[in-house]
Amino acid sequence: MLRRLIIGSFLVALTLFVGACGAGTGLPSTQSSEAVLATAYAKAELTKQATFQTPPPTPITPSPTAPLESPTPTVTATPTYSKPVVSANYNAYVRSGPDESYDSIDFFLEGQRAFVEGRNENGTTGTWWYIRRIDEGKDGWVWSGAVTLIGEASGVPILEAPPQ
Repeated sequence: MLRRLIIGSFLVALTLFVGACGAGTGLPSTQSSEAVLATAYAKAELTKQATFQTPPPTPITPSPTAPLESPTPTVTATPTYSKPVVSANYNAYVRSGPDESYDSIDFFLEGQRAFVEGRNENGTTGTWWYIRRIDEGKDGWVWSGAVTLIGEASGVPILEAPPQ
């Protein structure tokens, strides 16, 4: 936008200048209007292509400041066990018990995460995790093949299957 304004101003000034040069003499202009415009466009194009260099900013010298004292870190006990988390590999059912024969009570959608509160080793279908939902949803049992376990499962308590 600024370039167009500069080019337009340049063309107007050039036209006035060329008109003023021939106006006082009473002689007809020796150049045609097409030649004058061609010259003006050529100069305008050279102006557009010219580079304008801006000087680099003056660096700001930081003022001296006293170093801040950092508090001495306190030693905290590392917990020996933190609850693992499962993340759904795909949309899976959350069931009322650790087997496909139990009712489906909710969906555990792909990418959702939940805390593992317990486990059950089912002789026919394998490991089931009892999950507590982090976000919305009902807590329940999810098959271990449908999820990825994040964390250590050795401290997860073994839970008995509820009655059907």
